[in-house]
Amino acid sequence: MNRKEEAKYLNKEWKRINIHLNMFLETGDQEELHKFRVQIKRLKAMLIMFQHANKKQALLKDFKPLAKIFKLAGNIREAHTNLLLKEKYNIKNESFEVDQQKIIETGIIQFKEKGNRYLKIIKEVQANIKNNLSKIEEETIADFYKNKLQIIAEKLEIPHFNEDLHYSRKIIKTLVYNHKLANKALNGSVAINSDYLDKLQNTIGEWHDNIVAAQLFSASALNDKAIATKIRRKNTSVKKNIINLASDFMNKATQLETSNENQTLMVQ
Repeated sequence: MNRKEEAKYLNKEWKRINIHLNMFLETGDQEELHKFRVQIKRLKAMLIMFQHANKKQALLKDFKPLAKIFKLAGNIREAHTNLLLKEKYNIKNESFEVDQQKIIETGIIQFKEKGNRYLKIIKEVQANIKNNLSKIEEETIADFYKNKLQIIAEKLEIPHFNEDLHYSRKIIKTLVYNHKLANKALNGSVAINSDYLDKLQNTIGEWHDNIVAAQLFSASALNDKAIATKIRRKNTSVKKNIINLASDFMNKATQLETSNENQTLMVQ
């Protein structure tokens, strides 16, 4: 894959990033903020793969200013998620609701005030990354996938429900995000069952979300031990699902399921 092809794929992500950021700045809509953050994750996933081809590239270093914007947007998003959790579990706590709403409103105002600066930063980061792109061989992309799959397989051989599992999810999402881009390079060397990987990362994500929710309800602001216990019990079944899904990971992850037949095809 040459620099021109890489830039073409990246430009699509940059375009979506700008669209969702502009929409959020205009409307303050939480869904647009969420989509903005997802696009940044997708962009970073591409950069991780591109940098694998040339460790001397400064792509992830160039990306850092964007990561700061991502984190600031995350503060707003977290407060919004907290309110959704409060509503989901029917918790009545006016003080907590006021605090979270204040975080959202203040965050949106500050984000809008710095909106033009953020757009300028994005433009600068885009230019820097484009200048630092270099050709990536198809064999290198295949090697990237094989390497990451092996790392995940080792970590999931006996799943440990800690930050290691969350880290594995991040790697899986990187592979899923890049699959369409990498598919041509992978053809004939390694198969990727993206449906399986996506299901696995979603299940791990559910486990992690439940941990965060349980911590929220255990904290002094809400202090609802009963709800926290209920969520932890729910997470017991999610853990079992993860263990079942993670079993024989490498075989499942490198098989392609045919849509019209009840069989799997391994690409050699």
